[in-house]
Amino acid sequence: MKTSALFDGPAALVTARVMARRNLDAEREAIEVLDPRPTDRVVAIGVGAGVGVELLARRVAWVFAVDPSRVMVDETIRRNRATIDDGRVVVVRTTAARLGVADGDVDGAVAVNSIQMWEPLADSLAEVARVLRPGGRLVTLTHDWAIERSTGRTVDGWIEHVDGLAMAAGLGGLRSWRAKAEGGRSVAVELTRTGGR
Repeated sequence: MKTSALFDGPAALVTARVMARRNLDAEREAIEVLDPRPTDRVVAIGVGAGVGVELLARRVAWVFAVDPSRVMVDETIRRNRATIDDGRVVVVRTTAARLGVADGDVDGAVAVNSIQMWEPLADSLAEVARVLRPGGRLVTLTHDWAIERSTGRTVDGWIEHVDGLAMAAGLGGLRSWRAKAEGGRSVAVELTRTGGR
């Protein structure tokens, strides 16, 4: 996942606060689609200021939250201190390509406005597939403009690209739709971990 001055430079704290406010509805929608059980273990990827982590921790047994930005990790820790202290949330500075969770150890994964920055995307999808149990799902919501700007692809072209890489990684059954959050200007993608590789 790429980071820039926007996420780790002088403007990063402002970015974190803006993301906390603007991504809230998308975080809620991604979690609603994932529909985790209270006993589930979930990976949250590219967590920004940690708003989605806070929402997930209210619904699941354990959250493993990752972001490559030091500032975003610090903000996530600040926001989620109580659930970190009681062992229900772990926050790590890393990328989607290096999650560091055991094989098949999680029931679901969510990523809001971050998948377009996963690098390399094929390795990141393979890593998500590795940590998901068979039948576990990845749910992403991403701004249309962020996909186009970060990848140089149209949204439809990007979805087709993700589908091909995901199938090779062991994630299938791609579903995509216009997200309700952000006025319908975002795309939601859901992928399911297949039984084997």
